[in-house]
Amino acid sequence: MNIICKHCGTPVPNTRSDGFCCGGCHSVHDLLQQQGLEHFYDLKSGLNLPPVPAQAMRQQDYGWLETATLAAETMRVSDDVAAELSVSVQGLSCMACIWLIERVFAKLGGTQIQVDISSGELRMAWQPGKFQPVEFACELQRFGYLLGMQRADGGQGSDNNLERRTGVCGAFAMNAMAFSLPAYFGMPADFAFAHWFDLVAAASATLSLLVGGSYFAQRAWLALRAGVLHIDTPITLGILAAYAGSLVGWISGEPGLKYFDFVAMFIFLMLGGRLVQQLAVVRNRRRLLRDPSIPEAEMLESLQAGATFSVKPGQAVPVAAKLSDAHASISLEWISGESDSCTRSSGQLLPSGALNAGTRALNAVALEAWKDSTLHKLLEARRGGDHRDLRLEKLLRGYLVVVVFAGVVGGLWWWWSTGEWGRALQVMISVFVVSCPCALGVAAPLADDIAASRAADQGVFVRTLGLWKKLTRLRQVVFDKTGTLTLENPLLMNPAVLDELDDSSRQMLRHLTSGNLHPVSRSLFDALGGMPGEGFEADVWEEPGQGLRCEHEGAVWAISRPQDSSADAIFTRDGVTLCAFRFRDALRAESLAQMEALQARGLRVSILSGDREAKVAAIAEQLHLQPEQWQHSLTPDEKAAWICGHEPQSTLYIGDGANDSLAFDAASCAGSPVTGRSFLEHKADFYFLGHSMRFMSSLLDIAATHRRAVHAVFGFSVTYNIVTVIVGLMGHLSPLLAAILMPLSSLATLSLVALVFRRGRNAGGKKCVEPDEVGGVPCVTAC
Repeated sequence: MNIICKHCGTPVPNTRSDGFCCGGCHSVHDLLQQQGLEHFYDLKSGLNLPPVPAQAMRQQDYGWLETATLAAETMRVSDDVAAELSVSVQGLSCMACIWLIERVFAKLGGTQIQVDISSGELRMAWQPGKFQPVEFACELQRFGYLLGMQRADGGQGSDNNLERRTGVCGAFAMNAMAFSLPAYFGMPADFAFAHWFDLVAAASATLSLLVGGSYFAQRAWLALRAGVLHIDTPITLGILAAYAGSLVGWISGEPGLKYFDFVAMFIFLMLGGRLVQQLAVVRNRRRLLRDPSIPEAEMLESLQAGATFSVKPGQAVPVAAKLSDAHASISLEWISGESDSCTRSSGQLLPSGALNAGTRALNAVALEAWKDSTLHKLLEARRGGDHRDLRLEKLLRGYLVVVVFAGVVGGLWWWWSTGEWGRALQVMISVFVVSCPCALGVAAPLADDIAASRAADQGVFVRTLGLWKKLTRLRQVVFDKTGTLTLENPLLMNPAVLDELDDSSRQMLRHLTSGNLHPVSRSLFDALGGMPGEGFEADVWEEPGQGLRCEHEGAVWAISRPQDSSADAIFTRDGVTLCAFRFRDALRAESLAQMEALQARGLRVSILSGDREAKVAAIAEQLHLQPEQWQHSLTPDEKAAWICGHEPQSTLYIGDGANDSLAFDAASCAGSPVTGRSFLEHKADFYFLGHSMRFMSSLLDIAATHRRAVHAVFGFSVTYNIVTVIVGLMGHLSPLLAAILMPLSSLATLSLVALVFRRGRNAGGKKCVEPDEVGGVPCVTAC
């Protein structure tokens, strides 16, 4: 049985014994208890939350928010009008989050706030002098939420147009159904308003065709022009056939040809299914803020050789440059994969993509233009679209040939045998109508949505629609090492020494490490927990290659290297050692178990790293990998070349640094951990939170269940179409029967999908134990 986190509900790594998946969740849980906000967990109602990311616990640069606040307050037309500002939020997941944010906002004196989970945005209003947005952002950060600049799309995504189409077509469908029902229930043709009823139904279907049908027709046309047969092709064929037949029937007065209600309802259901399919993906894309390690676009575009520029702490050096400052600490983890920081002196080269690991901005002179830099190449690299599914195209081609042949031959046979063109046309159109993949078009998006929800329970968030199909075709899984298989920061081997420090020493150690990107600083800060800088205003000075120093109340505090090899770092006050720290690179929890599980599934496992041979060999040995299963000292181009030479169409690549970007593009499927300092999670097929690799097996299990669900729906749809086509060819499929069968078949496939996923959870799910904080009695739930 697995323990689930008391705060977020995701599985707890077997390396932790405190009932939390990470230090961030532990810190937020304690804060909620201390401030009397336990009702948050009641509102959560058992739903899983994203684990609190490590960057949410670290010092953030809110200079952008200060600028935005000043602009909002300046734009007010009078002193009586509240200032307003919209920002993005990272960490939103449910109504409990909205409740908590509203409580924090009210406590700090805000006037009005609106939180939109679907767009990942909040809009706040306040009276200047009574509320400080930066203070609000810092307080929210304590609870694991990060504020960022409003997205360029204003919180609206690519699905906004689809949402409008679906809503409008829903109204048209209701109108068409309402004005078609009287005829089905026996309204005489000579009724005074019968003509108007037909006119309203025809107008509703026409408008639905123009608004919603054009969505599928355009996609089908673009696919055909590209030589690809898309699922929207049979959908478009059915819509056009039903609408054309309805027009003929309306003009000729043939009631057996009137499918206006079917056309409108079918378009609405197809749009609704497509919207459901995209909503979870778009929502997951909006969960993350813009990568703060990338400098602002305005500065990048104007950067030319010879220009002087500055790089903020934590940001990447955009171009190859020469350092102007006396000293600077940089990290090459984006380039080589090595997380250790190094020191550069005035005049030395700063490679493009190096991270400023210091506590202050560095100044440099550009040696090249932005468009010629390595970082530009990595950022501009784009992953290809979904690979063509040749088997599906072949199946659709055969399906369309059979449907068209059956409809045309059936109509001709009825015309030849009865001489009634209206009856023959009804038979042909009924075949086209019932053969539309309505059930598949509604049920497949539900399968995607359930699968994405199951993945989110494991801390994995899906960003692309084609992920599940790609996962079922894997033959190998390739990992980066640093920050992917290993933890982002080295593991503190003797955390007990922190408990020996008094409160003031712990606070000062937290203050020293809160704004520094050196791996030792990040590791110490995460081990301390809590929020940065509690009660200290003293400046932290970095001595490149030596450590950090701070003067406070006459005492000099420092983190530095010891003179001997007894420890990796020491914490001192006025030169007196308070404690010594030892670190080691550590694998993510359950990495070994997952490697073995992947290989047991018949998948090949490999490591591609830019790190030194000794470090890669040590990790590979811990994972029981053979020498041919790992590569070291690779450049980004060499990683991509290796992928291209080893079945890229069936490869999953998981990495976290800029040096993995080209390998991402080469692999058919890609995933990334969320570090807050990499843009890869914004281009991956999925990203994951937390410090465990346990999700890997669960993700593949979910993909297998998704495949079984889609296959079950496809089997049902084929059977349903065969039966209904036969009924149509026999002349027994009236517009009323078609209108009844369409929603019934959709309901049947939706139920089938839900049943398959429920069985998949019961068959493959593990039991999770949630610690009961009151009585200490474990509560067993499905994981």
